[in-house]
Amino acid sequence: MSYMFSFGPFSHTGIKADISLGGKSALMVGIANPSDMVTTVAPPKFAIAQFSTASSSDKFKAYLNYQGGRYAVSSSLNQFDLVLLGTVSDKFNIGYNGTVQIRKIMDVSNSWWGSALYLNYDPMSSFGLTLRGEYFDDKKDVLGLDASFFEATLSGNIRIGNLTIIPEFRIDNSSDDSFFEKHDGSPNKSTGTFILAGTYHF
Repeated sequence: MSYMFSFGPFSHTGIKADISLGGKSALMVGIANPSDMVTTVAPPKFAIAQFSTASSSDKFKAYLNYQGGRYAVSSSLNQFDLVLLGTVSDKFNIGYNGTVQIRKIMDVSNSWWGSALYLNYDPMSSFGLTLRGEYFDDKKDVLGLDASFFEATLSGNIRIGNLTIIPEFRIDNSSDDSFFEKHDGSPNKSTGTFILAGTYHF
């Protein structure tokens, strides 16, 4: 349910090499099909890369990701993605994800970007809370949305043995009123959602 995940790369099919840089740092480089294409008859491939590092205690971790290449005639794409993870205590940790994608068609370049902050609090082993806030900007109409979005999601994790029950409440707000509707079908800039999920680990 993330805007960044929806419009960013989900999977890559290709070949990569992992290179240790010593200590907690590493470099990954590779060549892959364009994002989310298991097979393709088109010749262009994407370059992918990741630099990762961490503190000696692993309480801080950082990942800088890249993908880029041609995806059509006279069209190219470059995307940079940053992930930061910090452990404040055994009950509280923070995560951040930011990404920007630059698309060039002929000689015109435009971009979309997003940023998300995660706050995770587990007061006990049987219960935890996660608050996620995301801002997503496509005001330059790269993806055809021509709008910006903010969403906040509060998730609970109720753990009973191998079963986890996840009640979740989410609020979305858009700069344009053409994406959400009121009960009577009229346009609205915001919407609220509640879902209940369950996972079982074997």
